Amino acid sequence: MHLYADQNLSGSFIGYDAQTDHWLFIDSARCDSATLPASTFKILGTLIALESGVASDADHVIAWDGRDYGRAATNRDLALREAYDVSVYWYFREVVRGIGPAGFKHWLDTLGYGNADTTGGYDQCWVMGGLRITPRQQIAFLRKVQAEELPFSPRTYGIAKDIMVREDTVGHILRAKTGWAMGDSGSVGWYVGWVEAPQRAPYFFANRVTTSDTTHASFAQARIAIAKAVLREAGAWP
Repeated sequence: MHLYADQNLSGSFIGYDAQTDHWLFIDSARCDSATLPASTFKILGTLIALESGVASDADHVIAWDGRDYGRAATNRDLALREAYDVSVYWYFREVVRGIGPAGFKHWLDTLGYGNADTTGGYDQCWVMGGLRITPRQQIAFLRKVQAEELPFSPRTYGIAKDIMVREDTVGHILRAKTGWAMGDSGSVGWYVGWVEAPQRAPYFFANRVTTSDTTHASFAQARIAIAKAVLREAGAWP
């Protein structure tokens, strides 16, 4: 699709309109190929942080360990909401460490999250280990989160959904998360979530972009911009 080509990217999009039970695919063959979830994992990470008590609420602060993580916004003590907003790996690493390897694996297995593989380091498997998820699996997980069909308390869902809000405009609410995994062969980027609008069921989406150019100037912005363009075409976003 030209939206990806215009940005010198490859990509795929999967959307599900719960109002009409209609699916939208861009490059459907890629929608069942699995890659690292990267920071889209932080949706799950937020839920299990709250449910397990590792984080008491959205304002729960974990102290920075003093290491340089490459961005000024990450090199400080952070609350859960801030860590989600700024997409801070070390915060969720500490969450997972607080749950422990057995507890974390139990969550992945119980929830059926991707391939539930924690090899390569249980506290980093979503960015450089064995954990993999497909765009179709992202949609299945998001639908269960939105409908509150997973074993989390109403309180956990309420806080997590509030943290997930990226935009609230003209009655449309966008709850979403970016992700970016970088390796020797290039970058994989995600933007996943759902749109809520008055008097209609949610519209779920998973956008994934890839490039072999690890210095691609607009990669971070393109993940979001392409997703919004497709959502507008589908009539799901103003």
